[in-house]
Amino acid sequence: MHDSSTVPNWSQNLRNFHMELISKTPTIELLKILCFGIIVVALISSFSLQNSYGHDPNFRVSTTEDILKFCEFFYEEYQLLGVDSLSQQHPSFPNLRACVILYNHIAWNSTHPAREIVLISEIEKYLGDSSYIKERHLEYSNVIPNWIKKEAQLWVDNVNQDTDFAYGVRTMINAGVLLSEPTERECEQGKLCFNEGDFIKYSHIDKYNDVLTIEHEVYSISDDEIILKVIETSKDGTVITQMNLGWDGLIKTEKCCKFYEYVIPMPIKLNDIIAKDLKIITETTYTIDNRTKQSWLASDVTGQNVKIIDKDTGLVYLYEFHETEVLSVGDKTKITDTNFFDTKYNGKSYHTEIPKWWKTTTKWLLEEKISDSEYLRAMENLISRNILRV
Repeated sequence: MHDSSTVPNWSQNLRNFHMELISKTPTIELLKILCFGIIVVALISSFSLQNSYGHDPNFRVSTTEDILKFCEFFYEEYQLLGVDSLSQQHPSFPNLRACVILYNHIAWNSTHPAREIVLISEIEKYLGDSSYIKERHLEYSNVIPNWIKKEAQLWVDNVNQDTDFAYGVRTMINAGVLLSEPTERECEQGKLCFNEGDFIKYSHIDKYNDVLTIEHEVYSISDDEIILKVIETSKDGTVITQMNLGWDGLIKTEKCCKFYEYVIPMPIKLNDIIAKDLKIITETTYTIDNRTKQSWLASDVTGQNVKIIDKDTGLVYLYEFHETEVLSVGDKTKITDTNFFDTKYNGKSYHTEIPKWWKTTTKWLLEEKISDSEYLRAMENLISRNILRV
């Protein structure tokens, strides 16, 4: 049997070792270790955060059961971000507002067999009528859903923000409750056919097969010029610049006579010569957003450098450029998105902008001083004129 006095006290020795190590370690070294640990934790958190909202549901939300599945899909992200940040990350999913009710319901974390029945009942109570969900992509209506009015009341009472109210408006647009017919674009002779609020987005592939995303947004318009915000995104990152155009299509730079490539001044007719010695040689069509647009085909003498141009607006849909006849590989620029032909709604290019006086109009709706139909028609008018942006 060992004498207890001779048995090493490992716990005490370990503490003594730690104290000795700390006493011998300079303060600056301890600070370095501490900073390194903080950086590691921050990097791990950032990585987890980015991964958490870098996904979207890959199923259609058309029933109450789908909404429950949808909310379960986003629950972990909701716990991490909170509802406001979550909604900002996914502005195209208005149903996230309904999910918050479920997340705070006592049945959400329950394991009871009736859990789904209870939660689906809450969804239907919130939306007012489950048939609205099932037919939201098909049915036009002059009636505003009850849940939209509840959200609107919270907005009027300053409980919800403008962005929260905008989710309900987007839902009505997607459901066909809000309609606004696109207006014909009026183009002046000899001028670029740009309007305030326009944007064009292209995918550009160069001869090395590198991909560049190009987006041009009209920043401001005056009698003298058009100012564009240019956003170019590549594998190296995003660069934002400004471009000043004359109405004749000339880029205002120190170098003379460089013309804008993406919109051609109107009108355009057969045999016209446009930039880079391209000549309008024939009529053609181009399909964008499931709409077939009448277009011009322009080409140079080699037949390799071509542009497809909208006949009504001068908007360039496609541009292929080859440096020589020998090279079969060249630059190709293809349109991917634009609001040139759809003035009623542009959820991608606008930040939410709602006139303050629209709260008064919304209050009249809730107090039944105006009808649902009157409210909807007024809202359509504001959206089509870019006064109300969601």
